[in-house]
Amino acid sequence: MSFDRYFIASSYLLMTMSFLMLAATGRVDKLTLMLFICVLVAGWLIDNEKLRWAMPPRIANLLLFASLPVTIFEWGILRVMPVTAIIHFVLFVSSLKLLRRKSDRDWLWLYIVSFFQVVITSGVMIGTNYLILFILYFFAAISTFVAYEIRSARQVFHKQQEKLAQPGEIIFWKEEQMARRECGQPRWRTLSYFSAIVLLLILLTAIPIFLAMPRLTRGFNHNGFLATGRISGFSDTVRLGEIARIKLNPQIVMRVRVKFPISIGRQNLKWRGVTLDNYDGQFWSESSGGPLQIKRFANSFRIDDKMSPRGFTHQQFFVEPLNINTVFAAPRPVFLSGLNELARDNGDGLWTEEHPSHKIDYLVYSDTSVPDEAELSADNSRAYPPEIRQRYLQLPHGHDRRIDELTQEVVRGATTQYEIVRRIERFLSSSYSYTLDLQRVEDGDPVADFLFNTQAGHCEYFASAMVLMLRTRQVPARLVNGFQMGEYNDSADVYTVRQSDAHSWVEVYFRKYGWVAFDPTPPAGLSIYGNGWAAWLRHYGEALEMLWLEHIVGFDTTKQVSMVMAIQQWLSSSQKNASLRWRNWALQVGERADSLKDLFGFSAAAGGQNQSVEKNSSFVPVIF
Repeated sequence: MSFDRYFIASSYLLMTMSFLMLAATGRVDKLTLMLFICVLVAGWLIDNEKLRWAMPPRIANLLLFASLPVTIFEWGILRVMPVTAIIHFVLFVSSLKLLRRKSDRDWLWLYIVSFFQVVITSGVMIGTNYLILFILYFFAAISTFVAYEIRSARQVFHKQQEKLAQPGEIIFWKEEQMARRECGQPRWRTLSYFSAIVLLLILLTAIPIFLAMPRLTRGFNHNGFLATGRISGFSDTVRLGEIARIKLNPQIVMRVRVKFPISIGRQNLKWRGVTLDNYDGQFWSESSGGPLQIKRFANSFRIDDKMSPRGFTHQQFFVEPLNINTVFAAPRPVFLSGLNELARDNGDGLWTEEHPSHKIDYLVYSDTSVPDEAELSADNSRAYPPEIRQRYLQLPHGHDRRIDELTQEVVRGATTQYEIVRRIERFLSSSYSYTLDLQRVEDGDPVADFLFNTQAGHCEYFASAMVLMLRTRQVPARLVNGFQMGEYNDSADVYTVRQSDAHSWVEVYFRKYGWVAFDPTPPAGLSIYGNGWAAWLRHYGEALEMLWLEHIVGFDTTKQVSMVMAIQQWLSSSQKNASLRWRNWALQVGERADSLKDLFGFSAAAGGQNQSVEKNSSFVPVIF
């Protein structure tokens, strides 16, 4: 490869890396993605003189001026997100430069634009994908800028040769032992090795700076400039069927590391999101009003004063940027830390500030112990508090009476509340089929349509039907929207929760034990995770992501202080160990010296002299 070809290849690697960083944010639509890839290929062919066509400068300038009002129209009239409109503008302007014969100014302009793309990306991505792409971009930048300077120096030298009217090829010389000999062309391999070494030195220098740099608060906000889309189904008012919108999306929502108490062992948990109690025939809502702020102590919140003799389940959540303010947790949370603010509604739902442009992580302790079947069967009191009766026995106005008749038939002969709940749960799970492709064929209440017409639906329909059926039998129940536990990754010891894990289930009120979860959705509605080499690669990639999130993104002041204290403890322990080893060595040397004295009779001679002194007890030394 010639040096000129290496310069072009390095330049295109630089621009390709910056574009891949933009594409990895998910803000580039498929059409724009394909068009810009075609532009990169065409620009490469033009610069390598394999494509004779090139865009005339006049047309490129006219299109450049025309693109600005188009961007303003896209942003202001079409209501496209600002970052998406800016990305479209940057890629279009870059395309105009790529499709023309490039001067030195054009190359510099493209380098600056590529850096601007990296800046945009840094506000959206903070994961391992960004780290890997940024390192590759950094390598390409070092290589490209050095090659650009060498190329510029060659051009200047060539111009000087032309001014001196000395035609012919440029010959590079160097002096060695007072002799002059011809040098070859600049070596592209040497330049690539040099770039890799410089990159390694920069990274090695950056690590201690990163560890020593004072930490800043991570709870920043970009005022919507980089806002993400809202996930349906996690607000205080939810239209029946919204959960199905997100179940087809495999995008990761959060990762959870769980430590179970020894007395309970591993459990199959669900991550509670919103609790809904009022149903009007189309919408579920939370009817108790707005949530109330929980008093904060330092960086922690005491949610409940309950003490559990079985211990608490420890959960560490790493949540992706979401345009919702729902706090997910295992049932019956008691203690939470890591958030700036926390509120709780009367349905036990937790809320915080929205985080559309940054990830959050927080710690939760929950009492996940569940009463057994005998305990629930014995809790058969119907003396519910007035608030429970008012909120959790509500039925929509003019609800379909066929639901009452069906429920009466299903629970006929049941003698306890627990038996009523289990019969309805088993009936729905075994008598109806699961599907996300649900098309209503009747007007009116969609729950009645599910029960008596389609007889197929997703988790929201199963849970809604169970709540209404229980309420017709005067059993308090409510709907919960959240997520299944997720796919367990043993490489990182975390549960990866995706949008496809979104789920709805039921909580039933028992007078003694409070709210207990039940799930009428059949097994076909529960997530199944594959195995094989693809899952293996995915698990190790997520393990790397967790390492990045915990030790790089999550490296705050607390961890910085802990690291310093650990280093001090290690130094102190090393000093004590070294002192102890020195003392033991000195004792061993002394013992060996005594052995040598005994061997050569020094100790016996000394012992005899001492014995003579002891026998002559009247001996008094005289000092002259």
